Amino acid sequence: MASDPAMTEAIKTPRRSQAERTAAMRARLIDAAVVCLNRLGYSATTLATIAEEAGVSRGGMLHQFPSKVDLMLAVVAFASGYDERPQAPRALNDDGDKRAQFIDQTDTVWRAQTTPAVMAKLEIMVAARSDPQLADQLPAMFNAIEARRRSFMIDFAREIGVDDAEAIESMVTLHMAAMRGLSLEMLLTDDPARIERAYGLLKRYKEDLVDRLMAEAAAKKASA
Repeated sequence: MASDPAMTEAIKTPRRSQAERTAAMRARLIDAAVVCLNRLGYSATTLATIAEEAGVSRGGMLHQFPSKVDLMLAVVAFASGYDERPQAPRALNDDGDKRAQFIDQTDTVWRAQTTPAVMAKLEIMVAARSDPQLADQLPAMFNAIEARRRSFMIDFAREIGVDDAEAIESMVTLHMAAMRGLSLEMLLTDDPARIERAYGLLKRYKEDLVDRLMAEAAAKKASA
């Protein structure tokens, strides 16, 4: 007796759970929103344009994101790694490697600044100036994301012997503000190498600061 192709395919491909289908739909809409924000800008990006880009019905989209602001906040969370995706554990090596990893965190963030998702996030951040609903909700998410970023780097700094949390907090704040500004300028400049040189100076500042803080911490420990 010949097998039913549809039955065979169903056996090969297990049916996804409702949670999996929901996650896939949300990811599809977030991806479409990123495309529209980069192509059209915030004002011209509407729920209708996003639904069309994603190839889903408006009703299907509204079931996941009842408003434009809801979807914009989801884009910000996605671009910041603040969504439901599992976080990969950071490898821990000897002290020398930890210092290099601490310094290289800046490279990781800088490389992300020109990705479509992060550029879309910057578009949303700027738009908060003229969208009252976005301005009402975005700051809480932004501040939570940045607080987590600072906490991560403060904890990481302790692994290389630096306990000056205030200095690390200021460093992270300066670096993030500077990199956002440089990435925006990258959109307009006719000399991207100049931007990269400016970033290199920012990273050298971090190296000098970290080495000074490590030396101060070591001296304090030796005199204790």
